[in-house]
Amino acid sequence: MKKNISYYKKKLDAIFSKYIRYRDQGQCYTCSKQDEPKYMQNGHFVPRQYLSVRYDEINCHCQCYACNMLYNGQPSRYAQRLRQEYGDEIIDSLERKRHETTKWYPGDYEEKIAHYTEKVKEYEIHM
Repeated sequence: MKKNISYYKKKLDAIFSKYIRYRDQGQCYTCSKQDEPKYMQNGHFVPRQYLSVRYDEINCHCQCYACNMLYNGQPSRYAQRLRQEYGDEIIDSLERKRHETTKWYPGDYEEKIAHYTEKVKEYEIHM
């Protein structure tokens, strides 16, 4: 059975989200709430609808449910943290990247899924 792009995207979303939450050790990027990674979310500065930044590790950070969902990602605080961490030009860089046309094929997704599955395994070994 041939799998469609939505299958791959859903699978990559799940493993990438887990990686981001592990990488950030369950600490919310915008309010500093700390919890087990499984109770946190993968927050995007530039919305995830833009494939060019959907899986960008700089665009994505761990967020608590309140910041990510109830407060729409806390964009002002998120931008402030990004500037502190990556420099003043990061916001413009992510905004430019948002407009890049990106087309992914099943092989692209499979490669990323394998990459992030391996990274997640590394974190799980050390937990």
